[in-house]
Amino acid sequence: MDETRSLLLAGAAILALLPGCDAKAEKSSGKHEHKAPHAGTLAEFGGEFGHFEVVFDSPSGRLTGYWLDGEAENPVRVAEKAIVLRVKSGTSTFAVRLEAVENKLTGETAGDTSQFEGQSDALRGLREFDAVIESFVFKGKAIRGLTFNFPRGNEHD
Repeated sequence: MDETRSLLLAGAAILALLPGCDAKAEKSSGKHEHKAPHAGTLAEFGGEFGHFEVVFDSPSGRLTGYWLDGEAENPVRVAEKAIVLRVKSGTSTFAVRLEAVENKLTGETAGDTSQFEGQSDALRGLREFDAVIESFVFKGKAIRGLTFNFPRGNEHD
């Protein structure tokens, strides 16, 4: 019984040390990765002040965007009622308007939400495009020129 207890305690001690090992590896390798919570593409801005996640459905041309915190883990509500993406694909350039999504469950409303959606026939069938959000306000700070590529994002090693 004492041997089993000792093994369990040793295993717990090893598991407790693992997160510290990951943090040290991140510092030594210089890599810092975020995971998109909706399995989309992340665009970082403001030196990791925040992230914009893009989920794209190519057959329908529908885009869904989510404002997230600096670690891309938690939603951040913004006061915008709509966001305009300037999209470039090949020689075509066009605008896609994403409207604020209301959610009764979370209490989010237009002008106080983290989710935006829009659709454009010009996006249908695309596999890759470049986009820019020219300006927006995030946590009270004016941000200009958030550029990213879909599906690569803008976080590169």
